[in-house]
Amino acid sequence: MARRPLFDLLPRNLEIHNFSSVQLTARQSKVLGMGLKFRPSLRPPSADQFDLQIKDFCRRVRLQHAFANCLQDPDFNPRLYVPTGWNPPRENPELEDKLFAVRQELRENIAVNIPHWKNNLSKLEREELRELKSNPNIKILPADKNLGPSLLATDWVQAETLRHLHDELSYRKVTQQDWYDKRLNVINSREKLLSIYSRFLSSNVARFLRSFDHFVSPAKFHIIPKIHKNPMVGRPIAASHSYITRPISIFIDELTKPKIRMPTVLRDSGELIQLLEYTVLPTTDCFLVTADVVSLYPNVDTKKALIALDLLLREARVPETPLLIQLARLVFDNNYLSSEFSPDIFHQVFGIAMGTPFAVTAANAFMFHHEKDIVEYYSQYLKLYKRFIDDIFAIWCGPKGTLLEFLNALNSKTDRIKLTYCISESSISFLDLFLYRETSSNVLQFSTFQKPLNKYLYIPFESFHPSSNKKAFIKGELMRYARNSSSFNSFHDTREKFWKRLRVRGYPFRFLLPLFREIRYCDRKKWLYKKPKNRSSLGRTIVFKTTLNCSHARIKSAISSILPEIDCIVCYKKTVTLANLCK
Repeated sequence: MARRPLFDLLPRNLEIHNFSSVQLTARQSKVLGMGLKFRPSLRPPSADQFDLQIKDFCRRVRLQHAFANCLQDPDFNPRLYVPTGWNPPRENPELEDKLFAVRQELRENIAVNIPHWKNNLSKLEREELRELKSNPNIKILPADKNLGPSLLATDWVQAETLRHLHDELSYRKVTQQDWYDKRLNVINSREKLLSIYSRFLSSNVARFLRSFDHFVSPAKFHIIPKIHKNPMVGRPIAASHSYITRPISIFIDELTKPKIRMPTVLRDSGELIQLLEYTVLPTTDCFLVTADVVSLYPNVDTKKALIALDLLLREARVPETPLLIQLARLVFDNNYLSSEFSPDIFHQVFGIAMGTPFAVTAANAFMFHHEKDIVEYYSQYLKLYKRFIDDIFAIWCGPKGTLLEFLNALNSKTDRIKLTYCISESSISFLDLFLYRETSSNVLQFSTFQKPLNKYLYIPFESFHPSSNKKAFIKGELMRYARNSSSFNSFHDTREKFWKRLRVRGYPFRFLLPLFREIRYCDRKKWLYKKPKNRSSLGRTIVFKTTLNCSHARIKSAISSILPEIDCIVCYKKTVTLANLCK
């Protein structure tokens, strides 16, 4: 009898959140328990499909050769770039011979070499998945806060979706003709602004702003279940990935976010840790406070958000301010939505669509404007006050009665912005941190906070992800645990739990051990600071874009042997996931 690897003998973590009345079979539970990011293995591509990838790489090599002596624009932003599809002329015979040799070797490799992977989803499992997908009474959705897959009754999802859309303070029904007219108005208004402010816009940026004009459908409205709330509710999402205002929203965000200054806004929990390590607490009358803005995005007053943005941009002396404000107004005023549960089209008349790229920056500016005067008024009691979008953390040094006055002032400034809060003298959780005070220390200690409802459905080892992806997320989590731990013992405890959770997701001992040895607690200081992006180096490396089912073609070694002078990396594009198969 063949010996099975030890990790196959361990019990597997295949838990899901089932809020429906449907009883899953053991095989269905197993498949869903793989997690919605699980990727089924794929067959190798056809020769023609792989040849298209080779041709794309050859074009990239020719482009770099054609522009090798050109200085790179330091202001170039790849997010605002639209590829032209231009093919450079084949002027270098020596280069063409090498590219031909690369093409021949890669074609031979993919035809001759045997794929090294096995099918990770059986025929029966695929049939069970199709049966779940075809069941009209259930929906399979990712839970909010990344808490794992959730199985929900379609009736609940429909009722919760329509509850949001039928809120007459936030949404209005419009006709199909209204939508067509408004879409045309967006294009005309944008063109007028591009004409007036043409001095701020390069030809490529103007082309980028027009790049979604072919999309004729409203944004898709859906919900994500907040299973950690009681009662459970849905988070409204307006998916704008194929919506006409998306390029405008990206453009505003790219120009606004780096230039405006909001001292109370946190970048991430790492920035908070840097502040806490040097914050000395008093011995008496010291309270730890966290607060959460209830449903921030749907309750943002967009008129006040525009005022806040205008003030911040003018304070930063941004010359494009008039253009950015008018484009922001165009995005805010033209959010039209459709849903699978209604034949109607809805116009969002209040709030910001959670899904447009500019939403976070706009919400931050609105809240900064909302809280600024109150925070300044009570600043003598605030040892620290920071906010990450809708989550607030403060260290209060003063009477508790005055603290309640401060929170009440934040709560009563407008009718729609309401906070829920928690006050403690000893310990509190905020974002992914658990903060606590030891009697022997006047500095806050911290460790990684882990939500009780989290199923920890990490990408299974069997998933059709590149090995580099699996290693990267494991190392990234270990770095985060080290960063979030004020003591080695806290890091050690969290790391031990992480090891066990990975083992029951199928990760073998030999795969994990080198990664866990590489990330050491003594190196945590260097993970507290984000490295600035160096865009000047972009474009020097040539990328071969492919999918993992081409990995047996030995792409990197073939290119390096024939074109050793080229700095090439192989990039594996995302393939279909379990979430895609469940839609």
